[in-house]
Amino acid sequence: MKKIAILDCGPSLIEVSNEFGYAPEWIMALCAQSNAEFSWIRSYEGETIDENAANGFIITGSPLSVYEEAEWMLESEALISNAHEKRLPILGICFGHQLIAKALGGTVELNPSGWELGSYPVELTMAGIESPLFTGIPNPFYAHESHQDAVTMLPTSAIELAKNTKGNQAFHVGETTFGVQFHPEFSHAVIKKYVEVRSQKGVTVDGPSVPASTHSHLILHNFIQSIN
Repeated sequence: MKKIAILDCGPSLIEVSNEFGYAPEWIMALCAQSNAEFSWIRSYEGETIDENAANGFIITGSPLSVYEEAEWMLESEALISNAHEKRLPILGICFGHQLIAKALGGTVELNPSGWELGSYPVELTMAGIESPLFTGIPNPFYAHESHQDAVTMLPTSAIELAKNTKGNQAFHVGETTFGVQFHPEFSHAVIKKYVEVRSQKGVTVDGPSVPASTHSHLILHNFIQSIN
């Protein structure tokens, strides 16, 4: 059985957590039928795992920013670098996507295009169309988003897999390291709750209708399927 370590980078809105739980729970529920055994590593609380203790890693979102460079973030960057060097599969989601980019030489900043909150159309590049990570996902597709930072410069060796008007949405470095800016683990109910809470706090919602993302969850399945 494949051993997948979920590196939890911190719970986000308490209003979401109280009603729906936490991102690692959503990931494990979506992948319950996969041939995988999950470990939940609370990286933001200082929990660690050796890169050799898992067959693959999923790195979650976070309410924090990678450029804050908390000690646990730097330790996670070191794990990413080591796992990438050993060609161990890594999938970063939102903050995790940004942490991978930073660890491998990219740049993460406040997005000059502003918050990305709600559901947004995402367009695959030619490399994205050909990538096994996006098998079964139409082009374009809607993705659920909640973030204000962005990867403004990809690592030198990265290949862009997806983009939209807000910037990069997915990339890979080598054959085993992937980042997606959006949230494949978010249900429609979860993103609507994020929109409700953040909009009440003054964050602009570009598209108030918030259509459902019907295919992006397949990324989790595709990633796990790719692990030997």
